[in-house]
Amino acid sequence: MSDARLTRELGLFSAALLVVGGIIGSGIFFTPAEVARALPGPGPILAVWIVGGLIALAGALTYAELGAMMPDAGGAYIYIREAFGPLPAFLCGWMILGSIASGAIAAVAMSFAGYAERYVSLATIGGRMGLATITIVLLTFTNILGVKPGAFVQNTLTLAKSVALFALIGLGLAKWGAISPEVVRAAPVAPGMLTGAATAFVAVLFTIGGWQQMNMVAGEIRDPQRTIPRALFIGIGLVIAIYLGANIVYLHVLGRDGLAASAAVAADTASRLAGPAGASAITVAAMISILGFTGVALLTNARVLFALGADGAFLTSAARVHPRFGSPHVALALLGGWSLALLLGTRGEIGALLSGVVFADWIFFGLGAASVIVLRRTRPEMVRPYRVPGYPAVPLLFVGAALVGIVSAYVSSLRTSLFGTLLLAVGAGVYAWSALRRAT
Repeated sequence: MSDARLTRELGLFSAALLVVGGIIGSGIFFTPAEVARALPGPGPILAVWIVGGLIALAGALTYAELGAMMPDAGGAYIYIREAFGPLPAFLCGWMILGSIASGAIAAVAMSFAGYAERYVSLATIGGRMGLATITIVLLTFTNILGVKPGAFVQNTLTLAKSVALFALIGLGLAKWGAISPEVVRAAPVAPGMLTGAATAFVAVLFTIGGWQQMNMVAGEIRDPQRTIPRALFIGIGLVIAIYLGANIVYLHVLGRDGLAASAAVAADTASRLAGPAGASAITVAAMISILGFTGVALLTNARVLFALGADGAFLTSAARVHPRFGSPHVALALLGGWSLALLLGTRGEIGALLSGVVFADWIFFGLGAASVIVLRRTRPEMVRPYRVPGYPAVPLLFVGAALVGIVSAYVSSLRTSLFGTLLLAVGAGVYAWSALRRAT
């Protein structure tokens, strides 16, 4: 296989924490406010988070079959290539490099620097831009040292942020009867139902995305046929518990209006529960969470570029493996380097960095899940150590949710979705040009 020189060093513990770390980034610390602003009350707010959890579970069940069946580096890129051919697979890799992963890495690194600036002066290293640059460089280098050092850093950061969020939930439940929702005057008014539902759905999809990143390092997971499904179930279960628990506590402590008006929902909730010390502790947890997500995104998405290079579709040097560290060092340097280019080119504007990310992300989430249905028909002889329960309803549910997410992105963020569409068109042109060069 193309990833034969990548060694299988990750066990169930690291794989499950990659699932958790790939999902819990900065989203849970600010998107609940966006959801609350979009919807009129606690019932619809919790309902959309429950729907998001069910969608994530359906996706995990679906990707578990694919990961156990094709335990190679690349994740959805591999599944789309086998089911739909080289062009859609190339576009998946193209968008991951061009905006999905690189834009997210740059934006989240900038967000981390913004939090750090509250506590220490960054003037000597070039302010937030300087720290964001250093963060990307250091995490890229850590991952180049090998999958074990990279996974160790992510495991530590993921455990820290998970413990902090569970502590916040536990404190909120322990003080449930002693605290009442905050009364907020001139609270944000929810928009119309269609626009509000679309906006809330996009925010939730952004926050639950990332569980598929563990599949990208399937070529480095021990006993992948058993480990991948188990890691997905454990990881998704933990995230659902954290997300629902956190939103229940947010709503009880802040109320819908307080949640909608908050610029830092976790910190404001912790402040009411435990005073300034609680707010500081959860802010540090947010920093750890953001830093951990940046590392996971670098570690996992570089494996897609590795697979793309191994196929000879684009930048074949990305398929090189470091002779000492056993890491796809060129792919990591490429992803880290382009993330830095986007960071510097946009001057750290987070909105610009995230343009089209949710829209494009869910196109390929949906195509990856649809691969299960196509491959059941076209490749029935493939060994399937695990089969998605409830087939075909569960994969179709996820594919349908992805379609709704794409439409919702157009409804709520037309300009950014059009940008993503343009980037896809440019990718198709690059693919045609590369194919023509290979033919001649």
